[in-house]
Amino acid sequence: MSGRPEKPVVRRPWHVWLVSIIVFALYVGGARDYLLILMNDTDYIRGQFGQGGIIYFADYPVILRIIWTVNILGGLLAPVLLIARNRWAFPVAVTSASAQGVLLIATFALLNRWAMLGTVTSWFDMGIGIVTALFAGYCAALRHRLNPERQ
Repeated sequence: MSGRPEKPVVRRPWHVWLVSIIVFALYVGGARDYLLILMNDTDYIRGQFGQGGIIYFADYPVILRIIWTVNILGGLLAPVLLIARNRWAFPVAVTSASAQGVLLIATFALLNRWAMLGTVTSWFDMGIGIVTALFAGYCAALRHRLNPERQ
């Protein structure tokens, strides 16, 4: 006996695994895109985005590549941290969602993303942004549910 009151063990809901696996899989696909684009695989870029994609990614600004890297790494790491019950899952998910939001705003406003990459890609990427933001909200809700003293 240590003299300290024991904290009750709060069971992790089953859906943590499901949600985390879905988000992780989504970001594995995003990491593949990221790496192939970073390696300037023109066949891949043309196949995914058409000729506009070649032009779009040819002069992609370094600062946006850094933000994109933060988004991808956060999107891969946050679900793993959530499964591991690590307290950093929520901040990493928020960072990833924030990076995705900045990317969407900057690329639509400054790089003519809609015209260069097309409607389907643009809507898909907005959907990824929404999923990432919802995942951050999910992490926040779980954090509060599993640790009510942490506000």
